[in-house]
Amino acid sequence: MTDFDKKLIEKASGFRRWDYRNIDVLISIADTEVARKRLTNIRWELYDLVQETL
Repeated sequence: MTDFDKKLIEKASGFRRWDYRNIDVLISIADTEVARKRLTNIRWELYDLVQETL
């Protein structure tokens, strides 16, 4: 995982639950598959939090 990927993951971790769709952009620019999977997991966690509040 590159330093760029680590910054993307850090940024995604700070997103509010309602902004989970914005992580798609981060996934598309990630350098490694490991980072893409981690970002996808963060996206799904935030999505689940949104679903709980509806």
